[in-house]
Amino acid sequence: MIALHMANRAREKRAQRKHPNDIMENLGMETLGTEDLAAANDALFRQIVEVVEDGNRLDEQGSLDEAKARYQQAWSLLPEPPAQWNLAQWIADCLAGVFFEQGKYTESKAWAMIAVDTKPPRETSSWIVFAKACIELGETDLAMKYLGKAYTLGKRRAFQGFDKKYLAFYLERAKG
Repeated sequence: MIALHMANRAREKRAQRKHPNDIMENLGMETLGTEDLAAANDALFRQIVEVVEDGNRLDEQGSLDEAKARYQQAWSLLPEPPAQWNLAQWIADCLAGVFFEQGKYTESKAWAMIAVDTKPPRETSSWIVFAKACIELGETDLAMKYLGKAYTLGKRRAFQGFDKKYLAFYLERAKG
């Protein structure tokens, strides 16, 4: 049973994480996180990607503290202000995920909000990650608002890769 849980958790994490090349294809200038770090400083861009991917490997192995340290290192490598760069959403989403896995829902929510603020226009997973933390904190109205945004934009497909309970949570409350 534990092995199945770990496999499901790893699959959910992989589905939520998008490589920066995938994110850059969907960027819109109306959001934060639109400055292309690869164009500004390719060496730094590659260094940050390597640090985050190392964090992802540690996260998938269950080494949450070490993964968190790598994600925080990646965030600290972003030039000021960090939220202007296209990698900000990816890093913030990773930090939100690791804090969530550690049961630190307030910290998860804070990082998820940064991911929401820096997300590409048609990206929905940041809203769901934010809503997950809200659910755990008992903030169901706020969770419904963000789950609703994800559902409106992507319908059921937006919830692929997430535990089915989040779509069920939304659908159950949205019909009432």
